[in-house]
Amino acid sequence: MAIAILAAPNLRTSYMKIAERLKGLYCDSLFLNFPENLEPLVRDLVENRLSYRAFIEEIRKRKLVPEPINGWRYTAEPLLKSLIEAKLLKSGLQLYCYKDVNHNMISANIAGKIALLTFRANMTGKIDIEDWKKIFNRGIYCEREALRKEVDSIDEKASHECSCVSGLGGENLGRCLTERGHSVNLTNIEEFYHPTPLEILEERMAKEDMPNEEVEELIREHLEYVKDYILKSKNRDQAYYQWVYDKVPSLRPKIDSEEIKHLDAFLHPDDV
Repeated sequence: MAIAILAAPNLRTSYMKIAERLKGLYCDSLFLNFPENLEPLVRDLVENRLSYRAFIEEIRKRKLVPEPINGWRYTAEPLLKSLIEAKLLKSGLQLYCYKDVNHNMISANIAGKIALLTFRANMTGKIDIEDWKKIFNRGIYCEREALRKEVDSIDEKASHECSCVSGLGGENLGRCLTERGHSVNLTNIEEFYHPTPLEILEERMAKEDMPNEEVEELIREHLEYVKDYILKSKNRDQAYYQWVYDKVPSLRPKIDSEEIKHLDAFLHPDDV
């Protein structure tokens, strides 16, 4: 089986690029990195049996995505609306959501704990390294368990030609699918993406036993990122690109500072 993986960070602009890329791809099956329990609703949405407004209300009513739901919608919406507009769900095309449901909930819980640790550290100036490492190690373990289940799901359902939307873990997903005998083509949507401090920390902790000094250094960079960019920006994309523009000189020529200002148009998903 041939599987084309489109990997992207959790940014709205990146998912807009994925939406455009999917319009030009031929495939028998399309795997979306949404929780598996959303699959029936996503099918109904794309096949025009459910309006977008009703789709969001059903997710909210059934609590299928952790609150606040707009955090999920922020990146998912461009892809969902593109699937409707492009009418990608044609005769014979199979649509699947492959992300592990339990891991989705656990990830939301871990994100909440990281937010609390971030708040405490910014308030007190103190960092409890062991607390941070404990949370990240739990997240890494859960991620590995979820990856195994997700690979099983894709492997079982994959047809002749497949496309698969992935987060930054696309390389790991691709490696596991290759081990199952699939021919994998990985495309990173963002050619020049620079990971955030916590993304660097998670990746390194998954590979090696990091010295506490290096863990603390990345946590302090994260605290600065939150305080000086996340809290002072209109949305996730604007914060990220302003941070890269300021902190990563090698990528500065590839970023238009005026375009960063216009990213505030993504402040609110469409009201429903």
